[in-house]
Amino acid sequence: MKLPGMDTSFLLILVITNLDLMEAGNRTQLFKNIINRMDPDIAPFESATTSTNLAIRLNIVSISDVNEKQQTISASYWVMIGWLDLRMRWDPLMYGNITSVQVKADKIWTPTSICIFNEIGNDKCINAKSNQVTVNNVGYVFYLYSLDSVSQCRIEVSKYPYDYQLCSLVFGNVNANVEYISFDKYFSNFLLDYFQPNEVWDLKNHSFEVVDYYDPLIQTTQKQVHFHVRIERKSFYVVISMILPVIILSILNLFCFVVPIDSGEKMGFAMAIFLTFAVFLTIINDSMPKSSEIVPYFTIYLISQLVISGLVIVLEAFVLLVHFHFSTNKQELDDDEKQPKKRFKITGALLDIGFFFVVLFGNVFSLLYFFINVAN
Repeated sequence: MKLPGMDTSFLLILVITNLDLMEAGNRTQLFKNIINRMDPDIAPFESATTSTNLAIRLNIVSISDVNEKQQTISASYWVMIGWLDLRMRWDPLMYGNITSVQVKADKIWTPTSICIFNEIGNDKCINAKSNQVTVNNVGYVFYLYSLDSVSQCRIEVSKYPYDYQLCSLVFGNVNANVEYISFDKYFSNFLLDYFQPNEVWDLKNHSFEVVDYYDPLIQTTQKQVHFHVRIERKSFYVVISMILPVIILSILNLFCFVVPIDSGEKMGFAMAIFLTFAVFLTIINDSMPKSSEIVPYFTIYLISQLVISGLVIVLEAFVLLVHFHFSTNKQELDDDEKQPKKRFKITGALLDIGFFFVVLFGNVFSLLYFFINVAN
């Protein structure tokens, strides 16, 4: 007894199986006729006077770290390198409409001398030999490479926390026969398709260029591909956690001159603020970018505030000396109330007023110096 639809299902499975076998046969024939005949040691030159033009497409994934002390930037990328090999063209109609195939990289020629010139990690060069490459019917060959890069970048922190950095990734050919490989500026690109934002840095701009570079070692001019990124530090957290507390402490310094002289709290108040400054600056120093060449304007501002806080202690000591020393050794008693005249007490108060404006000027000047320099 035959089940309904059994013949139809069997025929459908048979047709699909035959189609798969035909495609496998077409791929086998394609590899036999074209791919397997390639010599991996011979580059695809159109003529003796031309070079192989490589296109590099860089897709940045994330920026993981910017190290101010080491002057490096760490980032992850997807790199696609492609070139045209006219020896591997085929007519899709002759091979079952196959338009692309995956090939082991060691079966065909692939560039092995493309390196990152400013890379300081272990993987300086990009090698496709352990990967598979894609070949399409017009002879275009490309492969993808996952790159975790730690590259050199001059970090300029003078405007911290409003600083921005310009970093580059430089691709070039390290082979002495540089005339055999060049870079195509029309098909190279810098993309942000998979970029994940960083919690500290904003990626503001990205670009690339193909430049001529003279290598003094081999005394030859060659082309390089420079991929540039412009990143800016997110300053809001630093403003809230560092700059604002320092400004508040600098304002509290002024109130040392407002505390009454006879209260006995002036020196204690000034010392408390100075010690708070010292402890707070120690904590801030651990969060500041470390650079031996450039001192941030914010660091200069912090040091100036610490100096002003120490100066307040000296000024308050002078005020107390004037008030108590001279009022006890040179006081003149009033005949009616038998109380010291207010002359020297008023002198101490006048000193407080004068020193108040001196410190206010110092605070305003140092703050303006900081903001004007980071704004330029």
